[in-house]
Amino acid sequence: MRLFVDLDGVLVDFDRGVFQATGHYPAEISDQQMWPVLARTPGFYDKLAWMSDGKELWEFARRFAPTILTGLPRGQWAEPQKRSWCLRELGPDVPVLTCMSREKGKAASMVLAPDETPVLVDDRLNAQSGWLDIGGIFVLHVSAQDSLRQLKELGFE
Repeated sequence: MRLFVDLDGVLVDFDRGVFQATGHYPAEISDQQMWPVLARTPGFYDKLAWMSDGKELWEFARRFAPTILTGLPRGQWAEPQKRSWCLRELGPDVPVLTCMSREKGKAASMVLAPDETPVLVDDRLNAQSGWLDIGGIFVLHVSAQDSLRQLKELGFE
């Protein structure tokens, strides 16, 4: 099995970052209002804080040489910021794949060996169907404790 871990909402606190930039949580503001503000916020993704339990999940996951698989908004501004965060916080040896969120399965399939089963830890249920389409296993992240339990049940020890 090959482990992939999402960034926003799993390791980093995207919702809190949105609140700091806009004064609203993502559920309280339209995409049309939110994304332009985030794009104009210097270093938005690079400055995001860890989720309160993100380091706990990462300390477990890092033993399995995971790949960060993170979705991007439109435009060119987010990718370098996300890569910078990963380099600083996770280290230079952690591979980072970026793509549109709906293309996570396609992006992962391009780096999988033929005999590998991909496992994705992601907080967005809408990522599940594309992941299952490539024969993957989807771990819906609601907390580090729950994701750790699910990963251990899959044989990650």
